[in-house]
Amino acid sequence: MKGLPLLIALLLITMSAFVSGLLVPQLLPTRPSAPLHLIFAVGILPLILGAMSYFVPVLTRTRNPSSWAMAPALVALLAGGLVSFSLFYDFTLYPFAAGIGVIAVIWQIGWIGARKKAMLGKPHPGLLWYQLALVALLLGLIAILAGHFFPEHWAATRRLHLHLNTLGFIGFTALGTLRVLLPTTGHYTDPEAGIWLIQQWPWLVAGTLLIALGSALFAPLSLLGLLFWLRPLILLLKGLLTTHRQATWQPHGATTPLAAAVTGLLLLILSGGAHSLGLLSSAQTTQAFIPLFLLPLVTGAATHLLPLWITKAQQRERELQLRIILGQYSAWRTGLFILGGVLILLGQTWGLLFILLGLAHFVLLVLRVLFKRNHTSNQKT
Repeated sequence: MKGLPLLIALLLITMSAFVSGLLVPQLLPTRPSAPLHLIFAVGILPLILGAMSYFVPVLTRTRNPSSWAMAPALVALLAGGLVSFSLFYDFTLYPFAAGIGVIAVIWQIGWIGARKKAMLGKPHPGLLWYQLALVALLLGLIAILAGHFFPEHWAATRRLHLHLNTLGFIGFTALGTLRVLLPTTGHYTDPEAGIWLIQQWPWLVAGTLLIALGSALFAPLSLLGLLFWLRPLILLLKGLLTTHRQATWQPHGATTPLAAAVTGLLLLILSGGAHSLGLLSSAQTTQAFIPLFLLPLVTGAATHLLPLWITKAQQRERELQLRIILGQYSAWRTGLFILGGVLILLGQTWGLLFILLGLAHFVLLVLRVLFKRNHTSNQKT
């Protein structure tokens, strides 16, 4: 795939966004949303769109895409940079950033639709999850634009934007990918994966809409939405904790952080219920979303995918060596993320120290892998 160097660059940008988004609030007075958008809009959004361009040809059994398939991700990166600039320096620019984001999402939806039309037979059920995720993102961006034109409804549209982006866009993309990626990284077969993807998306769509609307209009709807979300998550975790326990929970490798991301998401859903009952602040839940879900998810996925992206097809042994490096002590690293996230949920901001320690360890491993790649290339030259 010609876009692989861009995917690697987007992963590095995401790592940088994590570090800066976690450190900036400790060093500078900012809007609470500014460092979060560094992580979500500059890091996660472009990376997810780029990763979709990698996975969609597999899900549709179509040819490898050209570099142009990465264009929506780069447009999203531009939107993310602009919205971050607006939140740090000039708030009047954020509608333009949201508009650029809408263009990126519509472009991505159109590209996936064209891929689906070009394929023979039915697509993998995971493709629908990507399409639903993009629709949620589009609705979230439209909501924040509506808040600009109708400022009297700003609080409600901002809550819609937050939940449609986190649970809708990131949640659907992540779970749709994890249901396939977990058996791959754990080296086990899971005949239930396709069935789960087909059966569970209506529950999550309904739950996401209820949570988003409840947060904006009528809080009891959110509690009902949380119940809808619990069913698919519990079914997924049940297999990870019973049938596939030995293959999943390992001291090293990609599978443990990926499984822990599912566990962290369950904790976040439950904390959302506590927030609806007035037991937790929304800021605590939003901030905990990063260590409890995003960091295990991204580090686990990168452990498996980065070696695949930086090696050639015939370099299987080297790919495995790099994967071993990135997966070193992943259980301990993930434990630091989860511990830090739980402390933040409890209002203990010093939990950030554990999060930064785990993130620093992974960043060093990524740099080691990239240096090893460049060193090998120079030796061949």
